[in-house]
Amino acid sequence: MSAEWPARLPGLDINKALNQLGQKKALLVKLLGMFKNNHSQDVGPIQAAFAAGKWDEVHSLNHALKGVTGNLAADVLYGLCVEIDAAVKSDNHNIGHLVEKLPGAMAELLTSIDELLSLPLE
Repeated sequence: MSAEWPARLPGLDINKALNQLGQKKALLVKLLGMFKNNHSQDVGPIQAAFAAGKWDEVHSLNHALKGVTGNLAADVLYGLCVEIDAAVKSDNHNIGHLVEKLPGAMAELLTSIDELLSLPLE
């Protein structure tokens, strides 16, 4: 019996991710599990660097999160990271409103990852 996966979950464009991965559900599940294990705490250090005015650190941490969320089609969190990246690169440090949204976007993504990880592969 084949289980239909949703096209998207909040913060996660599943169809896009599967297209990027050659429709390999098992690979997507593996990568999302790795993201959950390795990146679920990435927002805190970005917030701390922002609060301390450490712009190189904000850029570095955010840029890494941007890369991994882009590869996973985690569109909401990725979009925030793109905006932060562009602002910091242009020395615009007025990003508090964006940094404030990071925890909610991460929580939404992690909830969607948990939901997706509970679905059968076939």
